[in-house]
Amino acid sequence: MNEKDVILLLQHYRHDLMNHLQIIHGYLSMNKTDRVESKVQESLEYYNEERKLMHLQGTLLTLWVIQFNGYYEDFRLTYQIHTENKKISQSDEQLVRQCNRVISLISHLHEKMELFEAKLLLEDTDKQEVLRVKLSINGNFKDKEEVMKELNGLELEYQMSIENTNDGIMCTFAIPCEI
Repeated sequence: MNEKDVILLLQHYRHDLMNHLQIIHGYLSMNKTDRVESKVQESLEYYNEERKLMHLQGTLLTLWVIQFNGYYEDFRLTYQIHTENKKISQSDEQLVRQCNRVISLISHLHEKMELFEAKLLLEDTDKQEVLRVKLSINGNFKDKEEVMKELNGLELEYQMSIENTNDGIMCTFAIPCEI
């Protein structure tokens, strides 16, 4: 990542933060304190998730998540981290590569005017040295069966199961982590 990329990332980050603050300010000016409390709580939850993401020490994953919505016009990513005190530095690169391959494949196989909601979940498993990764993609697939077939055909670092859900597709795999 060069200097221009860093500045661009900071500009997008600042823009999003200012949007949140302007919404809160607008509700304050209309005396809608219940909405202000709700938006402040949303912001606190967002930054708490971001803190947990950064504590994973997966620098590539953190950058990927932060840049995702600016990079993909047809996807919106949310994420949740349901683990504490785990480090993914040893599997960071492979994790991002696998997530990118899934998103890229779906991006190439769907109508460009369709907006997909992607959700990334990292959670503990029964084994302390393993985290479960769930990447769900929800939206109106032109041919969901074809997408699932293509996903099953991908050669990936981590074995992945693909599930057909009511709203889309759920990809699940496990990655090694450090305690």
